[in-house]
Amino acid sequence: MLVEWGGWANSMEFSALLTAEIRALKDHSGRRLLADCRKQRVLNPADQDRADQEWLPKALAAGLRKFAIVPPVSTLAAMNLRERLNRVPDKLLEVRFFETVDQAKAWLAEKLLD
Repeated sequence: MLVEWGGWANSMEFSALLTAEIRALKDHSGRRLLADCRKQRVLNPADQDRADQEWLPKALAAGLRKFAIVPPVSTLAAMNLRERLNRVPDKLLEVRFFETVDQAKAWLAEKLLD
């Protein structure tokens, strides 16, 4: 599954995105997610906390095991994203960061037998 950020998201838009990701993971028995976050802006800290506390457990329960990310161009947004996702133990979710979407796709493709 591929998610491509278009820019800044308010709380409602961010929540809708997270809900759509969970629905897609469930509907398609998804185990892999690629997030192209290059255009993502800094998020509201409360939204980030909610994603950590609500989205992550739901995504794991829906089957997510591999998460490839192309980080935001915004240095602060990238730092926030990396800091939060680097806390997730590899045994729960394998998270990797890439410079390009093609690199992320290649990593996910080589993991298809997992």
